Amino acid sequence: MKKYLFLAVWLFVSYGVMAQDLENAKKEVSKKMFKQNIVAPDFELKNLEGKNVKLSDLKGKVVVLDFWATWCGPCVASFPGMKKASDKYKNDKNVVFLFIATSEEPRNRTERLKRFIEKKKYDFNVLIDDNDAVAAKFGVMGIPMKFVVDTQGNIRFASEGFNGSTDNTALEIEAMIELAKTGK
Repeated sequence: MKKYLFLAVWLFVSYGVMAQDLENAKKEVSKKMFKQNIVAPDFELKNLEGKNVKLSDLKGKVVVLDFWATWCGPCVASFPGMKKASDKYKNDKNVVFLFIATSEEPRNRTERLKRFIEKKKYDFNVLIDDNDAVAAKFGVMGIPMKFVVDTQGNIRFASEGFNGSTDNTALEIEAMIELAKTGK
C-alpha cells in the first residue's frame, strides 16, 4: 500500500504541471523568453515532398522549429505532444511547425524519413538537414531541440529535451506560441 501511495504522490508531483491552464503556463514559460532580439539564422531546406522551405519566407508568422532524428528516443516520445500542439494551430495561418530531421544516416534518408512519418501517421512538415548545417547554425548540441521564432524573425524560446508528458509538451509549446504572437 505504501508503495502505491508513494507512486501516486510521485506522479502527482512530477506531472502536477499538467493541470495548469494556458495562463499559468504562459506565466511560467515567460520566464524563459528571450527578451533581447536574437535573429533566427535563415535557411532553406527541402521537405519530404521535395519542396524548398525558406525560413525568411515565413516572416510575419510564428514558426516552431523541432530538430529531431528517427533514432532519438526522446524526440519520438515528444511527437504526440508536438502533434497535439500542431493540431491546435492547423487552421491558424500565422503559425507554422517545421520538423527538421538532423543527424540522420545519409543512405536512403528521404525514403526512411517518409516511411517513419507514414508509419506513425504524422502529418508533420518534415525538412531534411542533409549535412546538419542548419542545426549547427542554431547551435543545436542535443536533440530534441525546439525553437520558437516570432513574427519578426527573432528566436523567443529554445527548449532542449523532452519533459516526459504529452500534455505538458503541448501546453508549453502553446504558451510559447501565444507569447511569441504578442511579443510579451
